Formats: sequence, structure tokens, C-alpha cells
Amino acid sequence: MTRIVAINIRTVFVLGVLLALSHRADAAGPGQQAVTAAAENGQFSFIMFYRGNDSATKSMYGTLKSTLESRDDAVIVPVRIDDSAEKALIDRFDATRMPMPAVAVLAPNDAVCIVYPQRVTPEQLTVAIVSPAQAECLKSLQDKKITILCAQPDGSAEIPAGVRQFQADKLFQERTQVVTVQAKDPNESRFLRQLRVPTDRPTSVVAFMAPPGVMIGVFGENITHRELAEKLAAAGQCCDDENCKYHKSHGAKKK
Repeated sequence: MTRIVAINIRTVFVLGVLLALSHRADAAGPGQQAVTAAAENGQFSFIMFYRGNDSATKSMYGTLKSTLESRDDAVIVPVRIDDSAEKALIDRFDATRMPMPAVAVLAPNDAVCIVYPQRVTPEQLTVAIVSPAQAECLKSLQDKKITILCAQPDGSAEIPAGVRQFQADKLFQERTQVVTVQAKDPNESRFLRQLRVPTDRPTSVVAFMAPPGVMIGVFGENITHRELAEKLAAAGQCCDDENCKYHKSHGAKKK
């Protein structure tokens, strides 16, 4: 193993009314509809939660508009936190407890990129538009999955054997997602730098992460299935079974 870095008639009339009301209650509000439409168009949703039209709200909206209005990959979705039609969005972000105003950024795949309370800068808004691989990793981690990013050299689509074997392990297969990316893809360079993944290697590099956002390590392509499992156990992210063979193996190595 080469380790690189650690790191949801009347009776008929009454029933009809009840069904109509039920449908109305379950229907998505304008904000959620805008988010759904944005996702279908491959756009990021900048959901601005606000309470009233005070100076802080005007300032945040102005920054959002001036920064994003020329982009075709982002939309602004204003949501007033006392609007009952937007309950689903408000509850999802527990927005009534946030300092107002606040902006939450959703990627097209529904990953939460970041939440900024009270004020925001153009630079922060730009950084919130993450790369496809970062959005995929964020979504995977938010879905409570073990996430393995494989940064591959030009022209390669081969996933390292140890990663394939780890994903096939019955203990991990239902809760593991593998994300692949070309190491030289300029759209992914910022994300790979953040993970400290080298992009100049002739072979694949593996970044190993666990929910909610634990960076277990960055390794070379010859990392084995067992080594990945033991690293996961060492980070306390394997499972709750004290008799798990990987827990035992890690414990034996510590002694």
C-alpha cells in the first residue's frame, strides 16, 4: 500500500373536497417548484430565506443578484420563513432557527453545498457552485454512505481492485458509493486540491471518506480491500459489531 495523505352525492362531495385539500397540502410550494425546475435544468438553487424586507435582506439579495444574474447555471429562490406554502423547504433546513437572512445552496443532484447565514460575499457564492464530482461526493456523504473517489489518469476508467473488492464486500456494498473523475479534468482541479489528491500520478489515486464528512485518507491505487476496511474501523466508521473482523484486526494491530 502506498499511502499519500491521511487526512422525503354529499359523501362523494365531502370526500372530493378532502382529497382536494389533501392534494393542496401536499403540493410543492413555489420555492420547491423552482428548486425542482432548476435541478431538471442542471442549475444550482440559491435559496434565500428571509423574514422581512430589512436592510440585511436587501443587501443579501443584491449580492445574490449581482453575482448570479449573468450565470446560466444558477437561480435565486426567495423563501419567506413564515410562508406556510414553503413548509417543506423551511423544515428541511430548519430555517426558522437560522439567523436571518440566510442562503442555502443546492446542487442539481440535491446535495446541500453550503449554508451562509446573515451575509454573503460574491466570492462565497462563486465557491458554492461546486464541481460535478464534489456534488456527487457531498450527496453520497449526506445520504450516509461511505464514499470513495477515484482520481484516474488520462484515458483510464479502471477502478482499483481493492476499491472494487471493498464495494463488493457484503458488509459495505449497500452503503458504499464510488465516484470516478479524471485527475486532469480542469473542472475538478479545485476539489482535488481541497482533498489534497495529487493529479500528476500515472496511476489512480483513491480518496476515502465516511459520513458525515470524515476524511479517512488518500492512497495509491494498490490500496487493498482489507486495508480500506481496517482504515474505516480505525476511524470508528466501520459498524457497531464489536465482533466484526475488521474491528478485531484493527485492535490486534494496536496491541
